[in-house]
Amino acid sequence: MTLPHLRWFFVAGTMLPGLGLAACTSNQDDVCENVGACSQGGSSDWIASCEEEAASLAREARSSGCGGFFDDYYECAADHFACDGVTASFPGCDAKRAALEACLDAAQAKTSCKELTAKTSACTAPSVDAGRADADTAGLAPACTVLRDCQARCYLDHVKNPCAPAVDELSGVAACSNGCPP
Repeated sequence: MTLPHLRWFFVAGTMLPGLGLAACTSNQDDVCENVGACSQGGSSDWIASCEEEAASLAREARSSGCGGFFDDYYECAADHFACDGVTASFPGCDAKRAALEACLDAAQAKTSCKELTAKTSACTAPSVDAGRADADTAGLAPACTVLRDCQARCYLDHVKNPCAPAVDELSGVAACSNGCPP
């Protein structure tokens, strides 16, 4: 499935609520602060990256009709954060996490990103990026944003064989992708 590269990290319960944050922080920022303090030694770079990924996931959830599930999960995660050594967890949030995952999976099943992933999953050699080159070490692709979905559609529409595009086909993909919304 096409997921933001940290989606499962956020949703699976490894992000945590904030320690001593200003009153205007979001639940997901609190989660990032807490996980950063628990398992990342308080790294401000890691926390900033986490907050950016959480904001991206929030946009994806809202655009997919899953905003309520996102809010429910992060509220639970912020309220139920636990740190055991350097391991963050969110006891009691599994059902809310599962509901968010199910909603996002259902929404993503209809995207060009998903179609491209399905068509290239049988390729034996690494496929053209199509939103996967910056995947994390767990092998999860980044979010299927409006931009990535448009780029995937361009790729699907301009190449005959997604596993082995011809060089001349790639110029059509590039030209099409230049028209994708940011």
